[in-house]
Amino acid sequence: MNQNIGKQFPDFEMVDHDSQPVKLSQYAGKFPLILSFYRGYW
Repeated sequence: MNQNIGKQFPDFEMVDHDSQPVKLSQYAGKFPLILSFYRGYW
């Protein structure tokens, strides 16, 4: 059984499509949020 279900996701920072830094905390709680990670290129 997964022990992380329902726990808060750690805050982290990545760059957006304009190469600007973006933190998860900037968006969390403001509207529904889906975080998707994929491997590869478009």
